[in-house]
Amino acid sequence: MEAATFTWCDLSTFRPSVTKPFYSTLFGWRSDGAEDYDYAHVGDHQIAALFVMPQKLRDIGMPSFWMSYASVQDVSATTAKARDLGGKIELEDQTYALIRDPLGAGFTVHDGLRPPARAGHGTRAGHGYFCSDLSMVEEFYQALFGWQFTKYPAGHTKILTAQGTHVASAQELPDETRGKEQYWTVQFAVTSLPKAIAKAREAGALEVMETNLPEGPAALVFDPDNAAFFLTEVRT
Repeated sequence: MEAATFTWCDLSTFRPSVTKPFYSTLFGWRSDGAEDYDYAHVGDHQIAALFVMPQKLRDIGMPSFWMSYASVQDVSATTAKARDLGGKIELEDQTYALIRDPLGAGFTVHDGLRPPARAGHGTRAGHGYFCSDLSMVEEFYQALFGWQFTKYPAGHTKILTAQGTHVASAQELPDETRGKEQYWTVQFAVTSLPKAIAKAREAGALEVMETNLPEGPAALVFDPDNAAFFLTEVRT
């Protein structure tokens, strides 16, 4: 059983010439400038990567999206177990696999280690899970990764490893609030949510919706290619 935690994220985008400037303006990211897999940095630290939507993802109808990556020791064994537990394998390779849980929320497992989330504006602050009924996937993640689900008031749930390491927060939301999909999301830290919201709109965000997450005040943002992510106000 894997003691998996999320260690990375990347963006599959249709128009990197539009989305890269958007995130650079919003977060101050510095780009490597690579055409195939372009790393974004805050200072000397790799935060995320952006790349052109591959044809194999276009072929299965994927929209532009942020992907959460969980590091595991054995991708093949984890993938096989996910399939046995009712997960759907969208893509599979020796080093990574894109998996959908029984509710359809997608995440990727990979065999590489990435820099941990860091504090500060524009850094990866964490990951969240939004669904209609958490009870339908708890056993899946418990059996696959050994994750524990601890419920709090107002529909919030903390996801922890068996050792007590924080993995993510989860929240049950009705369809009219969440949308028709179930999904994992990436949260990026900002030092001032109002300023970040204003900058996101100026930079070309398609939509911004303010909310509150267990981690603090937040806003759901859709970038110019309609990929969703959260701004989360984090005090540093």
